[in-house]
Amino acid sequence: MAAAVNRSVSVFCRLSVSLAALSGWRGALVTVVLGGLATTALPPLHFLPGLFAFAALAWRLAGNCRPLAAATAGWLFALGYHIAGLYWISNALLVGDDKFVWLVPLAAVGLPMLLALFPAITFAVLPRISTTASERALAVVLLWCLAEYARGHLLTGMPWNLPAYALSAFDSLSQGAAWFGAYGLSLLVLLAATAPALLFGPGGISDRAMRFVGGFCLAIPLVLWVAGAVRLNELETGFDTGSVIRIVQGNIAQKDKWKRHLRSRHIAGYRRLSTQSGADRRAPGLAAGATPTVVIWPETAVPAFITGDPLLRKALAPVVPPGGSLVTGAPTWSDTVPRRLYNSMVVLTGSGSVSGRYDKSHLVPFGEYVPLGTWLPLPRIVERFADFSPGSGLRTLTIAGLGAVSPLICYEVIFPGAVVAGPPAIRPDVLLNLTNDAWYGRSSGPYQHLAISRMRAIEEGLPLIRAANTGISGIYDAFGSPVVEIALDETGVADSYLPRPLAGRTVYAVYRDLAFQIMLVLLFGILVLRRRKA
Repeated sequence: MAAAVNRSVSVFCRLSVSLAALSGWRGALVTVVLGGLATTALPPLHFLPGLFAFAALAWRLAGNCRPLAAATAGWLFALGYHIAGLYWISNALLVGDDKFVWLVPLAAVGLPMLLALFPAITFAVLPRISTTASERALAVVLLWCLAEYARGHLLTGMPWNLPAYALSAFDSLSQGAAWFGAYGLSLLVLLAATAPALLFGPGGISDRAMRFVGGFCLAIPLVLWVAGAVRLNELETGFDTGSVIRIVQGNIAQKDKWKRHLRSRHIAGYRRLSTQSGADRRAPGLAAGATPTVVIWPETAVPAFITGDPLLRKALAPVVPPGGSLVTGAPTWSDTVPRRLYNSMVVLTGSGSVSGRYDKSHLVPFGEYVPLGTWLPLPRIVERFADFSPGSGLRTLTIAGLGAVSPLICYEVIFPGAVVAGPPAIRPDVLLNLTNDAWYGRSSGPYQHLAISRMRAIEEGLPLIRAANTGISGIYDAFGSPVVEIALDETGVADSYLPRPLAGRTVYAVYRDLAFQIMLVLLFGILVLRRRKA
């Protein structure tokens, strides 16, 4: 046993020496590759050992490292991380004709280069707060998490592919989001991932204090798993049998979605699916005679201005269940002058009237509007209309046949702590996300978007309804677990009772990112104390 341990220690130490010794273009290339390897832990692969790339990054930064070198290493690692993790964004530029092909390099490499600036900036202080290899590991966690938090909040925010989403395929491990949120869970994930660098480095085994910290970090996955399993076993939600949800996935190709001569066919297809006698997917426990009380279509399922077209609304009225509602995505115009275009969620009654509406407030840059459009000569990817305008913000919408919902359109669901309106709004019973991931084809994008959405359910202790044009559509309980799903690129209908929310608010719903911020302060404190003792 002792011999095996010694061999393992020797392997780690030799590996750390080799990584630290790399320089020039070889070192730069390895750093980029390590960033790409880290994304294998994310959806849809969930290869968790890929996260040890962060330990390798800490070893790369061991030894005498100047601020510029540290910043460069952070930028290169993040460049590989985002190129591999966000490659699918380029697919949106290849939908339809070839007019946006020239933008593919900007999306595939230019965007990752910009996003990589966040860790480049934070990593510049790494030599100031750490000296030994084990300290560098803690500093990597601290500075990467700071960069991720900044990336999620500055310049409209882009909190995609946080390390926490690597756990989304594991119900027990992902429950930590209910206490720590995606940012806090990411920090814990990275502490576990960098444990080898906390224990071993180019100088050999770390000192006693860092070995203790490293042992604690190695135990994090086990603690999360046990705590999550207990949470799943002890808390119960159940279902509201008074609400039967029908999700319709029309599976319309993005290149055909806005063609005027196909509009009637698209709407007729949704009508036919919505009124069919049985669902293609039925949730376990759904009574044989249960009929929908609400029908839900995806983002812009109606490619027309539904609020200003009474004939179209009348044609859709037969889809609405008795006493219930039809919820659909559609573009809308404001009633004010100058008129503003919105990406909206519209609720229709059986008489064809509009009983509710939500206008998307967090828009996608360059997809729905061009930031600084007066100065930037760049086209919109969706250029059938003028720029979309942001709505007034999050709200709670009450829908007949469903209840109180927090409406979220596409991209809005990716922001931790920003999916439910604050007081005095009524706390919703469910998160309702309409989206259209058809832009991204059969890539990692739709799987990543689903994993992100499910973590919002865990954080808030609220079930999630997700209607996507080409998938993945589904209903998820307050633990983020699937109740019923329609797979990617399938045409179909899914029925389910409405899962109930948790009886009380989660720790994260009450305190938001406080635990994450406290952990950041603790990490910084440990590094400062060690610097003072050195």
